[in-house]
Amino acid sequence: MNWLRVSPKRPCAICAKSDWCGFTDSGLACCMRVPSDRPTANGGWLHGARQTHETPPPARRPQMPYEDPTFDATLWWEAARHVARPHKLTAWACALGLPASSIDFMGACTAARMLCFPMYDGHGAICGIRTRDHAGNKRAITGSRGGVFLATVLTPELDALICEGPTDAAAALALGFEPIGRPSCAGCERHVVDTCRRLGYARVTLCADADGPGVAGAERLAQILRAARIATRTVAPLGHKDLRDWWRAGARREHIDTAWSQAEWRH
Repeated sequence: MNWLRVSPKRPCAICAKSDWCGFTDSGLACCMRVPSDRPTANGGWLHGARQTHETPPPARRPQMPYEDPTFDATLWWEAARHVARPHKLTAWACALGLPASSIDFMGACTAARMLCFPMYDGHGAICGIRTRDHAGNKRAITGSRGGVFLATVLTPELDALICEGPTDAAAALALGFEPIGRPSCAGCERHVVDTCRRLGYARVTLCADADGPGVAGAERLAQILRAARIATRTVAPLGHKDLRDWWRAGARREHIDTAWSQAEWRH
């Protein structure tokens, strides 16, 4: 007969202790604590098979479903605008070569030495915050969703112009356009279409950055807008990288209207 020692994993079936006692595979138990009418030579007592006392598994804390933290972009932007320092926006405007009023009307605010712009979804709700540091790095606050850049005071009777980025949108505003800024040369097409429809634009001008991805992204967006029955014309900043650079070089609305006068409207 092969006797085995009890253990924490398999305690004694008689006293439920995890030491000193023994058992066999056939169901006999030698308990050193609970007497029976069958004493054993080692000072214990022999017992027949009984229901095994199993150690209950340790209690586990209930697993709570994980939820991503919610970023309230509107609340964040309103709080940042409330404590905005006008002289900081003016300093950023000088560094970017833009009128301070233009970046202000684009909803700009500052936080942690960054310039911040709100992004809007197609329904006009703020869905994210885009940031720009002094090195020109562009990021978004964690939890943001991509959207378009719009002026805080909309004037739908102005000519609509779609460009890339909030600073180009600020330049477009300074030039007398109603800007819709995309966060990059691709993406957010749905937000652009919904914004145009919400504001009642039947036609829009697309100003592409003067590089391959910029031109390709503008052409793709133009096709999507025309499929939505919004007429488009695609133009470029004459001899400059983007609309902000053109503004900084001295371009004004009359120069731009002349340069773009031959651009074909497509339906």
